[in-house]
Amino acid sequence: MRRKPCLLLLLFSAIMTLLAGCGTSRAEKITREFDELLQAEVSAESVRSANDFLRGSLKGLDPEQAGALLLALEEYALAYDSAALDYREMIGEYEGEIPEYMTGLFEFKAIEQESPIISGAALQVSWAELLHRTQGIEDFIVMHRGEEAIKEDALWLYRRHVNAVLMGASNSPIFDYSTHKFSAEAKALYEAYASERPDTTLAWALTEYRRYLEGMDYALAYEQKEDSAKFFDTCSRIVSEAERLVYSEDRQGAEKP
Repeated sequence: MRRKPCLLLLLFSAIMTLLAGCGTSRAEKITREFDELLQAEVSAESVRSANDFLRGSLKGLDPEQAGALLLALEEYALAYDSAALDYREMIGEYEGEIPEYMTGLFEFKAIEQESPIISGAALQVSWAELLHRTQGIEDFIVMHRGEEAIKEDALWLYRRHVNAVLMGASNSPIFDYSTHKFSAEAKALYEAYASERPDTTLAWALTEYRRYLEGMDYALAYEQKEDSAKFFDTCSRIVSEAERLVYSEDRQGAEKP
């Protein structure tokens, strides 16, 4: 989950703005020294050095300042390796020193890191578990809509999960490659979920998805290029609209795929 390359500079700009407002000399010193560490070419050793520096350095800082520094570390580490940081370890190390919403985001990242929904192009969780995780991310987003620092990553996670809900994975497609039929298990779960949680964006997406599926009689041969392209385009539109809606307080007026 990579942020845009320029975001690291924006993060530091935000940090320095915070510091200018509070005039904390210790915080300024920590930020400048940390910035110097991040000037080094990224490597396993430089990531370890930056992480070691932050351990013990964030105590006493304003949580927003501490969180911005940790996000800068994450951005730097991800430029080297998506597995360069252990999110579960980060939660244990920095919980209480960074904003609660950031700890919450790291929790979802830790779950995905420890038990990814897709690995080797195959789903690694049940359809029921996939729905559960997706709704958890949505509930988190709704609770923290105003936190711009985590919006991009939260949406990345949500998009990844909703995509999997609608399409499965290459080696675990939601339509059977042989029979061309839609997963009976997913169909039953999705219909029940949309009825049980009608107030959610996920339920909206599932309802729109069902309308499309009913029009194709819940069958798709992926080798039929035109039908397959329409399926993926429809899923893409539903996912894009879900991303918009999850950050909106009102789902009325949603576009229909």
